Amino acid sequence: MKKTFLILANSIRKSCRCIGGREMFQKDGQWHYGPWIRPVSTQGEGEVHNHESCYIDGTQPTVLDVAEVTLTTKQNCSHQPENYLIDSSCRWQKLGTIPVNSLGSIEEKPVHLWLQSNGGRKDRIQSQLAIGSLNPFQSLFLIRPINLRFRIWHEFNVFSGGTKKQRRALFTYAGKEYDFPITDPTMETRYFQPFPALNEAPKEILPTASANCFLVVSLAAPFTDGYHYKVVATILEY
Repeated sequence: MKKTFLILANSIRKSCRCIGGREMFQKDGQWHYGPWIRPVSTQGEGEVHNHESCYIDGTQPTVLDVAEVTLTTKQNCSHQPENYLIDSSCRWQKLGTIPVNSLGSIEEKPVHLWLQSNGGRKDRIQSQLAIGSLNPFQSLFLIRPINLRFRIWHEFNVFSGGTKKQRRALFTYAGKEYDFPITDPTMETRYFQPFPALNEAPKEILPTASANCFLVVSLAAPFTDGYHYKVVATILEY
């Protein structure tokens, strides 16, 4: 099956990509938006390799592209109901782009971002609680944050045994404070240069257009510790 969708997330996942967006369809000669779609691979944990998301001309998709993609079937995935398996033998086709200042028509306003506790880790949720946190459930949202800022630093990572760059988005949404890791790969050149050295204090950065931003937030697949982690997959300024 072929589906057309507006790409709203194209973030880092295991050195590959996690791509998602809103389906688009024509009715009465006009384009309309449908539900979220997340094309996933049959390889690994679903991360999309470059050769699986390549356009006909050899380039890679970017956020705000309108793309046509060939899919095989809807994946039966309770924690990411937007997932569709890619037909990796078919190239994607770019049909156009959408201006960022037109996204207000598809801004979403969930009551919360997969629950929020008053203490402890605010960027994760236990697997058994994730699905019941919203009804109907979805793992991607396009939201408008308040008081958005970024915090970056180096720290020791217990999983890799080495140091790792930390990139976080801090913001207010629906009256609650959130603090999520950033997986948007464009932020490195947009805001995170130079990056603080290992012995330097965390650096806080205000976006140029803090009052005019959208975020695509995503609930990731369960990690080995049994938690789903919440991430900011895309930061859109206008």
